[in-house]
Amino acid sequence: MNTLDRYLIRSVVLGGLASTAAFAVLIVVFGAIDELPKTDANYSFWQALSFVLLTMPGYLYDFYPVAVLVGGLLALGSLAAHSELTVMRAAGMSLFRLSRPVLIGGVILALLGMAMGETLGAWGQEKANQMRAQAQNQGVSVSLKSGLWLRDGNRFINVRQALVGGRLNEVRVFTLNAQGLPDALLFAQYATSEGGDRWQLHQVEQTLLSPSATGGAVVSEHLPVLSDVRLFSQAVLRVAVLNPHHMNIVQLLRYVQYLKANQLDASTYQSALWGRVFAPISVLVMLFMTLPFVFAPQRGGSAGRWLFIGIVIGVVYLTLVQIVSAFAPVYGAGRAWVPLLSAVFPPALFTLLGYWAMRRFLPGMGSRGR
Repeated sequence: MNTLDRYLIRSVVLGGLASTAAFAVLIVVFGAIDELPKTDANYSFWQALSFVLLTMPGYLYDFYPVAVLVGGLLALGSLAAHSELTVMRAAGMSLFRLSRPVLIGGVILALLGMAMGETLGAWGQEKANQMRAQAQNQGVSVSLKSGLWLRDGNRFINVRQALVGGRLNEVRVFTLNAQGLPDALLFAQYATSEGGDRWQLHQVEQTLLSPSATGGAVVSEHLPVLSDVRLFSQAVLRVAVLNPHHMNIVQLLRYVQYLKANQLDASTYQSALWGRVFAPISVLVMLFMTLPFVFAPQRGGSAGRWLFIGIVIGVVYLTLVQIVSAFAPVYGAGRAWVPLLSAVFPPALFTLLGYWAMRRFLPGMGSRGR
């Protein structure tokens, strides 16, 4: 690796990081505009601001490919504007040779983004949801390890997993008497919503305790289905369920394995899992797309126009990712290839478009040079 390679890698990485920082500021500003009006006596200004800051890394990871695209265009565009890339090409470096350090810089940016999204991104979303749930709903605690906890008078409700679509797995209800002693225990394998705060429990084990009786009497019964059980409203569930797209790969893998083991539809979580796996590749694809836009202004004379087109392409890419990923829950039930295809299709399509653009606008790309 020579000096020019290190110079190009540094330019790409610094440009990507600078653009990412700008995107982070925008996310905080717009997040604050959305969250601060929700403050009240229980949910303070500082809690709302903490929620915005905690969720920022997760949302930033969603926009990270576009941030890298913009940063790459600005960094390489600056080199082109100062004729540095022209001198490199005049010295005999082909586009293929120039693209190598650019993509190496992309690998570095992809690894940095993945480290952020898989650690701070997922952790921040979980902690933010837990903090806001506790502030806005008294007695509610949310954790991916122990599930959802809620207190309702003398009842304590625990849900091991709250899934997208309104399904609860491993529901436990602990009831205490006036003396604070356990009075009843209810366990259900899963629950489905009947609307409002009413739920239908399945595979129920109900245990009634009578500690006041001599020796303590225990009565247990098994019920296949128990309908019209009051647990909590759907509003609490919306607060408690963590968006699958903001979970990390390990969390998603555990959810997918659990759902498959219980013969449940895992397409939503599979789509999010494959999206996480291919997220670093999206960063490389976006940097690959910068190459024809960096050299085209030298031929066309309008760098601003090509920069604008590049940003539009980034937005189109994110929109396509969102649209295609939405098909997985609809058509992915029983078809394991649909979530995978929804993650592969956008980067594959834009890689082909980038290659076509390079062949179309930069005829000399096929020459490897030195």
